[in-house]
Amino acid sequence: MASLQKLDFDFSVQRRKLPPFGLAILLAGAAASIYAGVELSSAYNARKAQQTVYDALVSRLHTVRHADQDGAKITPAELQNFKNAAQIAGQLNTPWDRLLKVLESAPMEHVALLSVEPVASRRQLHLVGEAKDFATMLDYLSYLQSQPGLQRVILTSHQIQTQPGSPVRFQIQAHWEEK
Repeated sequence: MASLQKLDFDFSVQRRKLPPFGLAILLAGAAASIYAGVELSSAYNARKAQQTVYDALVSRLHTVRHADQDGAKITPAELQNFKNAAQIAGQLNTPWDRLLKVLESAPMEHVALLSVEPVASRRQLHLVGEAKDFATMLDYLSYLQSQPGLQRVILTSHQIQTQPGSPVRFQIQAHWEEK
């Protein structure tokens, strides 16, 4: 009879070591994730604090508006404080997300915005910019006029340079919609 030989099976898979470059990428990704989480938390806390201030201002403004009905007397200093609070509340309610999305999505290959100034009390937006040429400026104006979040978009002034290749400077005024 033949003798049986002992079989030696090794079912474990040999693991390859993580190369140093892979480890560096892993650590960089983990660090970036932690940083993003901290920034998100910070932004959330800042927004929460702003909302708390806004809620307090709205509550105070509501109190002032109904003070005459309750027979309470308001001093001129308190009235001025409430007007200031209402102005700040209006500025906090500026729909920056929508406005910036409209401005950033514009075809601005040959247009440069130099300033963006909101007037929250009138829901107006003043833009100052430069365009490559007059036609590009008009295209940009047409684009803004076609946006659903903006109303009464008008060109308030423009200055065409006499030197060839100089940009056209312009000013645009627009009103934004309340939603």
